[in-house]
Amino acid sequence: MANKTLGYFRSQIIASKELTKREKDILIARLSKIKLQKIGRRYKISAERVRQIEGMALTKLIRKTMQLLLFE
Repeated sequence: MANKTLGYFRSQIIASKELTKREKDILIARLSKIKLQKIGRRYKISAERVRQIEGMALTKLIRKTMQLLLFE
């Protein structure tokens, strides 16, 4: 069941129009349990910056979900 849940989240991230390509890549990598340092090396940014981008991307997804639930 966990694989279905991860697959669902992955598909929602990929389909999101609010997220940039980098934000999508970071969220998918984090779902795959890739460490912050490794992602940071890929983008030439610090692990802390990866964590910040991840947080902002999750906030965007949550806001969009709430908008859809409340207003549509």
